[in-house]
Amino acid sequence: MNVFEAVKQSVTARQAAEHYGIRVQRNGMAVCPFHNDKNPSMKLDKRFHCFGCGADGDVIDFTARLFELGLKEAAEKLADDFSVTYDSRGRASPKQPIQAKLAQIKQSRQEERDCYRVLCEYLHSLYEWKERYAPKPEDTEWNPLFVEALRR
Repeated sequence: MNVFEAVKQSVTARQAAEHYGIRVQRNGMAVCPFHNDKNPSMKLDKRFHCFGCGADGDVIDFTARLFELGLKEAAEKLADDFSVTYDSRGRASPKQPIQAKLAQIKQSRQEERDCYRVLCEYLHSLYEWKERYAPKPEDTEWNPLFVEALRR
């Protein structure tokens, strides 16, 4: 069984980096986790290369270096984390296609952004109601929207 080829066929360095919490910009650049870096100096796509420290390699090299593992352990970690199985010839046969898993992650992030947007709009409405519906003469009855803005 060749776990190395199965992982290399199924997972890119960029996918692994994003999965392990590294923020990758649209252009594929990220802050390198292998040296003290404050600006994006690492290019991630199928492979990775850091222009600052010179680190370079494929997805297995990236994971091995990131978690301080041997190459075999890194390949097995990737296979496990991305649900990649392999036959005796090393051909990948994902349990769940990587594209489907990435689509789930993308959907989850979109739902999170939508939720945040709705909450921000509600907060903005509360501020607006507090100003707009405040009782002008102090003896006037309070508008229910003003009361809600005060409570929330």
